[in-house]
Amino acid sequence: MPDLRDFVTTEEAARILQFDVEHVRRLLREGDLQGEKIGTAWLVLKKSVEEYIKETEGMNKFDPRRARY
Repeated sequence: MPDLRDFVTTEEAARILQFDVEHVRRLLREGDLQGEKIGTAWLVLKKSVEEYIKETEGMNKFDPRRARY
């Protein structure tokens, strides 16, 4: 079992990133965010969210290049 202090829920990640929860799940499936799937629920690695924010800084929310990070 991973240390849960290193993770946030998909809902928390969506709030932080200002995305819909389904978009966060897609980013996880495509590898743009890192996380752990436990049963049917995803947990998102906090460090992954921070890195995503850093790598996409200055990009518009709808910029298609954001999907590559």
